[in-house]
Amino acid sequence: MKTRFLNYSLAVFILCSGYTIIQTVSANQPVKTAKSVWKLFSAPDGSFRVLMPGTPKEVKQIVNAKSGNIKLNMFTVERKKEEVKYVVGYVDYSSEYIELLNRRNLVEKALDNGQNSVLKKAKGTLIKKQKITLGSYSGREVSYSKPGGKIVNQRIYLIDKRLYQVSVETTKKRQKFLNKSMEGFLNSFNVSS
Repeated sequence: MKTRFLNYSLAVFILCSGYTIIQTVSANQPVKTAKSVWKLFSAPDGSFRVLMPGTPKEVKQIVNAKSGNIKLNMFTVERKKEEVKYVVGYVDYSSEYIELLNRRNLVEKALDNGQNSVLKKAKGTLIKKQKITLGSYSGREVSYSKPGGKIVNQRIYLIDKRLYQVSVETTKKRQKFLNKSMEGFLNSFNVSS
């Protein structure tokens, strides 16, 4: 009887105490890591840098403005499966125009007008807007919705003679999944010294 009790107790002890499995791992095994699609992009003229999720497509076009014809330069990465578009665009104004803005203290007003023009052209509905800076340069941040269920987050900066527009466009349903990527893109924009 003592033997049966001892065998039973030993079996219960083994079942209840568990055991540890030790797996040996070689130090030379390759580690699999995911590659990021985000790469640092520098403008061909070296004027700015930004993180973009792919190689941007460059487009140049002439735009009619009150100050005359200006050349618009745009760098775009569109990720159709994710329903998102990342864009950096800029226009260069004449020295005379920028000098006039500075002399008459109209830089802030020009930024406000640019922000309002963007909203009007996109037939957008304002979500939020605020004054921002990039280093010592003035800017604006605006978020708006536009027809077709699109949401746009955009930053506008006037740096020397160049007006930059850094924007992300996505759908309302995808925005909540892309918020970190959108913020990361906008925050990564910087001008070269």
